[in-house]
Amino acid sequence: MTHDAPRELGAAITVEYVPLPARDELEREWRALEERSDCSFFVSWSWIGCWLDALDGAADLRLLRARLNERCVGLGIFSAYQERRGGFIPSRTLRLHAVGRAEFDILTVECNGFLAERDLAEPIGRSMFMHLALQETDWDELVLDGLWHMPQWPLSSVKTRSHVNIHANHYVDLSAVRARGGNYLALLGSKTRSRIRRSCREYEKFGEICILSAGDLPEAMAFLDGLKVLHQQYWVGRGEPGAFSNRFFEHFHHLLVSSAFNRGEIQLLAIEAGSRRLGYIYNFVYGGRIYNYQSGFDYKLCEKHNRPGLVSHARAIELNALHGHGVYDFLGGNSEYKQSLGTGVGQLSRMVVQRNRRRFKIEAAARRLRDLLRRVRNGARNPPPHGAED
Repeated sequence: MTHDAPRELGAAITVEYVPLPARDELEREWRALEERSDCSFFVSWSWIGCWLDALDGAADLRLLRARLNERCVGLGIFSAYQERRGGFIPSRTLRLHAVGRAEFDILTVECNGFLAERDLAEPIGRSMFMHLALQETDWDELVLDGLWHMPQWPLSSVKTRSHVNIHANHYVDLSAVRARGGNYLALLGSKTRSRIRRSCREYEKFGEICILSAGDLPEAMAFLDGLKVLHQQYWVGRGEPGAFSNRFFEHFHHLLVSSAFNRGEIQLLAIEAGSRRLGYIYNFVYGGRIYNYQSGFDYKLCEKHNRPGLVSHARAIELNALHGHGVYDFLGGNSEYKQSLGTGVGQLSRMVVQRNRRRFKIEAAARRLRDLLRRVRNGARNPPPHGAED
């Protein structure tokens, strides 16, 4: 496609922003477009449909739809809500595939974006954004969390500005594991290799280390329940509530596993050493990619070299390389274990588009003043050592 083609194509794309259709109608339309797209699991109907079912009308949702020659080529679901930041900055906000309320957004949508027909994502996304910017005036901010691909939208031409936060996205190229004959550890740094091998020797005192994949839905639900117990033990022990303390989170994932497991889109793994269970891993399987979403490990199994997460992920990576998948994705975040276990790193982005409102300029100025005062206070508390240069 030439550089002029997207502009010509964009002129032929029509966009509408409408109430959500009936669920069955929306599912048929979404699944049909999904087959012609290269979306992530988080934009597949498996995730979106369960999200809508779990919300059960708790959010004000609307559908953004793009058509080309009467064919649906783009879809996205936005929540609309009013917020008042700092108690005095009002904002009418639209958020893509999220709600803007912590009790619901604990799901953490990642690898996000519009569902768009493959090879046409750029002109479709541009047309959808331009429609929101020029035709739909009832919003002040547009929030897109966990973007997989950074959009190239003409922000300045529609009197908007954007703020972008970039997050690391560590992953393992499973073809490289296969090229090493399945020896994943050979791709890691010496420090990480040593830690995993020492931990394996410690766990092997209990017996052979094995990885088990849930074979049917009842076993998958049992693994999920076991994961919940270990996950909660760890986080509550650190003084945090843990994700499964949130009823919406637990309800959503029971719906997701129940509906998507038999389609081969859910992978629940248990890792054992003899009769001892190191923990569980909960992955999504979609488009040749393994999305590592959640885990629960026993951090009290032994007194030294107890690194169940490193050992479990190493075994899960080797298993998925053996099964012919393409990527083991640790999703967003720069945690030490993700850096240690990943063999490559990409980016996920959070983009906030704001209309040019005076109140946002005041808010930005207030934040700059706050940051300046913090630096001044920190400088007073931590003066430079004697003889240091300014």
